[in-house]
Amino acid sequence: MSRRSALLIFWILGFAVGSIGYLSLPGVANWFAGIVPNFLNQAMIGALIAGIVGSAVSTFSIVTWANRSSTI
Repeated sequence: MSRRSALLIFWILGFAVGSIGYLSLPGVANWFAGIVPNFLNQAMIGALIAGIVGSAVSTFSIVTWANRSSTI
């Protein structure tokens, strides 16, 4: 797999996860707001959720890509 195709795949994956996350954020944020203390506002909760999901997806995808077979 070339670098350009790998970057394209990671970009598409990030775009898809971000879009799905944006659409599901109100429900998840309301659920998450009930768990954490009231000193966190809605924007901070959204940032925490986006950071956790983004880091998990990128870590999983890069580790999977790095451990794949190198045969073409």
